[in-house]
Amino acid sequence: MGAVRNDEGFESMTTMALEASAEAVTEDTQRAPSLCEPYTDLGLVARGGMGAVRRALDRPLGRHVAVKLLHDSIGDRPDLVQRFVLEAQITGALEHPNIVPVHLLGEGADGLPCFSMKLVEGRTLRAEILDPAGLPWPSGRLDHLVQVLLKVCDAVAFAHSRGVVHCDIKPENIMVGEFGQVYLMDWGVARVINPAAFGRHDVLPPERLAAPEPSSQRVHIYGTPAYMAPEQAIGLHDAIDERTDVYLLGAVLYEMLTGKTPHSGDSLMAVVWEAASGKVVAPREQVPQLDLPEGLCLTAMKALSSLPGDRYRSVLDFRSELERHLRSLDRFPRERFAPGARVVTEGETGEAAYIIVAGRCEVFREVDGRRVTLREMGPGEVFGETAVFTEKPRTANVEALDELTVMRVTRELLIEQIGLYSHAGAFVRALAERFRQVDAQLGRLERDSMLPPGSTDGHR
Repeated sequence: MGAVRNDEGFESMTTMALEASAEAVTEDTQRAPSLCEPYTDLGLVARGGMGAVRRALDRPLGRHVAVKLLHDSIGDRPDLVQRFVLEAQITGALEHPNIVPVHLLGEGADGLPCFSMKLVEGRTLRAEILDPAGLPWPSGRLDHLVQVLLKVCDAVAFAHSRGVVHCDIKPENIMVGEFGQVYLMDWGVARVINPAAFGRHDVLPPERLAAPEPSSQRVHIYGTPAYMAPEQAIGLHDAIDERTDVYLLGAVLYEMLTGKTPHSGDSLMAVVWEAASGKVVAPREQVPQLDLPEGLCLTAMKALSSLPGDRYRSVLDFRSELERHLRSLDRFPRERFAPGARVVTEGETGEAAYIIVAGRCEVFREVDGRRVTLREMGPGEVFGETAVFTEKPRTANVEALDELTVMRVTRELLIEQIGLYSHAGAFVRALAERFRQVDAQLGRLERDSMLPPGSTDGHR
């Protein structure tokens, strides 16, 4: 974990992520690493102001692990050494699929503590958010990020059940493994707010679970200013509870939506003061060019409420809102069309269906150079789904009559939602194909007779 000092007398302690980014990883030539037994050093993974994480070989088991150790200079700070040991003990006690396992707490040849943990191969959620695809997210991408956040919520909810708050949840501290694993990392500034719930008093008596405070008279803040809750930024340690982590989860969701952190500024102090003010620009105001899901924006802002009492009461309540989003129509991206704009063209491949949110559109065919209107459609109606189900060309055109807003539902989302290639999906596809064939037959009859079109849903 690293410490950042400034002229105003604040000391901000943050923890470092375990992502092996090439630009951040350089060898420490100051001294040879002092790893505890039975590990052999294999190189640097990441380094911060107070310590480093090394890749190591566990000789007896023949596996690779991550070993976290302190810099030599930290040996003169008993409070930081104690906090480092407490981090290992807290993390080791939280046995959960989404919390990185700690294997061993030991002592290096230099006399300083170090501990080993599972080496996670993958990248941080921060790297996922900064994906070159960029905002707005491609279809399904935001859903993937929300699903990652759901697993983080599981880890945090479990920690809360054991009386522990993380206090530094951020995308850099969330690892996404190569095979879908999600780990909440770096419990370096975690606090045990309920020793009775934490248990294990035979090994860790309650008096040892209190976070050690430096002896200086400075105001100390713990966490990362760009994400931290007002009570953290002000230094009100007694006010920190489960709702502080709810705020931090809201901050992660905020960055997923906007690509920006809730708090920013030209200097560390400016960021701290903004966090302390409790003011957060609403996601849709932050990036007005994006059509963000309203439900997720509201969820993020409720979690980011300045007053703890206005936030979700628990992480599980916050998690329920995320799940609600995955089940709602709000998750589908929206598109807008000006009057006269073509939405669907006859003969093209159907890659998406559309749900009308606002405005009206006209469905028509071209018959011997003549425009034949089939029907007009308005809010709540759907078009384009049959071409998606059957994977056949579209049989009609759709144009906006006035300002038209639609939700775009891709083939991938339909497959996910209704199991298009499941047994049930086979019935849907068969029905859609029969409808398309009947529609084509009626179209031929109309062209042959040149009679006005009937009421068939030829747009589908």
